[in-house]
Amino acid sequence: MDKRLFVYLAIAFGGSWTVWMAAGMLTGAITAGVSSSAAMVAVVAVTMFFPLLGALAAQATAPAEKRIDLGLSLHLRGDVRFYALAWLTPAVFTAIGSALFFLVFPGLFDADASQLHEALRAAGVPDDQLGMVVVGQLVAALAVGPLINAVPSLGEEVGWRGLLFPLLCEHMSERRAVIASGAIWGLWHAPIIAMGHNYGMDYPGFPVAGILTMVVACTSIGCLLSWLRLKTGSVWPCAVAHGAINAISNAAVPFCTIGATLVGPSPLGLVAGLPCLLLAALCWSSFRRSN
Repeated sequence: MDKRLFVYLAIAFGGSWTVWMAAGMLTGAITAGVSSSAAMVAVVAVTMFFPLLGALAAQATAPAEKRIDLGLSLHLRGDVRFYALAWLTPAVFTAIGSALFFLVFPGLFDADASQLHEALRAAGVPDDQLGMVVVGQLVAALAVGPLINAVPSLGEEVGWRGLLFPLLCEHMSERRAVIASGAIWGLWHAPIIAMGHNYGMDYPGFPVAGILTMVVACTSIGCLLSWLRLKTGSVWPCAVAHGAINAISNAAVPFCTIGATLVGPSPLGLVAGLPCLLLAALCWSSFRRSN
């Protein structure tokens, strides 16, 4: 194994998994589910920087000629359109995927977003302001969510798209590298998926089915992010797109009577994720067949 790859994976996986397991035991998230613990959710956000640490360590241990350009320059000149695509595309495939999900499962649609309204009422929001608050949250997710979330997302993207993807491209074709890096990225989430992150814990085949679903989702999303990396030479559009996905992906979940599931309404689900998968196929077709 390439020493750079070993160092990167050891820190990205070892650091995150150790912290997640320790925090899961301390907060009870291992048995109760990560969604029930605000502290655990905060821990997940912090551990998004372990891939960054892994990338920096891999660079530090490699000779100068083996170091990879991590893509930390913004490259705004001539690439603004790619930043716009990074900002807006996740909202488009999330909206289409959510609509598809509710078309397939109309009985799960809750037009009143009852659970969200109850939570807002419990927080002291008057009934006549509930709709305005929900709309405000959606607008904020679209308008500023990608930018705010780009900061922690950069911690991941420097690792996954900054180092891992181009490193794998040295050993295989771009097409294989994007699939391999996406699958590795998906497996990185395994411990928190087993603690109920994204899909909960009440589904057949838990947690293996959830982990495999996340691998599919990350591989699909990774095609778009890797495409942005190649087009711009920068990881910043990747971080913006990653941040946009984190900001908007759960927008339709309050309108689902049973919340997030393996099939949707989040684009991380298998049905709601089909538009993203189609986009991924288009991006993947542009990658080189050989290295």
